[in-house]
Amino acid sequence: MAGEATTEQQKADDERENRVLLVRVAENRDMAAMERLYHRLRPRLVRFMHRLTADMALIEEAYNDVMLIVWNKAAQYESRAKVSSWVFTIAYRACLRLVKKSQRRNAMIHLTDNEQLDAVSADNAEHREDNQHLAAAVHQLSAKHRMVIELCYFEGYSIEEIGHIIKCPANTVKTRLHHARKKIKAILAEAQRSLDADTNRGSV
Repeated sequence: MAGEATTEQQKADDERENRVLLVRVAENRDMAAMERLYHRLRPRLVRFMHRLTADMALIEEAYNDVMLIVWNKAAQYESRAKVSSWVFTIAYRACLRLVKKSQRRNAMIHLTDNEQLDAVSADNAEHREDNQHLAAAVHQLSAKHRMVIELCYFEGYSIEEIGHIIKCPANTVKTRLHHARKKIKAILAEAQRSLDADTNRGSV
């Protein structure tokens, strides 16, 4: 419990600092504050984008585009929203473009029986074959379905926060998550059937 409290406090402290920096950018066009914000937000957004593509040049391009918009539109930030949510709202469109350009996905996803998604290490040889099927399944999702999966299960945003980021009702977010999980399950089931058929043919 103490660890959870510490993490929540750290998140709150980070949010306060981000807000102070963004206000300095908006009100004073403070380059030092923008540079600090650029480096503070970079790990999270780059990690998010890296799950969509391994192309670092593409990631750098997208991140710089996002931060240029943050610089130009800082005055439009509304304090009732988290700074990170506001930036992800901007990043959402950039990430949709990223998904469409990308032909690969390095991050692998595991769908458990209770429909929770967990990160799976691509370097774990024991799971590598399963990861290939999982990666292929996720790759077949539409860009919008992939994005809600990422925002929910990897970035930890609530249904309401995702709705704010992608500018749609919470019920739409729930529907997209439901269809995304259903699609993944169906693809994985078909892959398993094919694998079983190959195994049976080999044993004859």
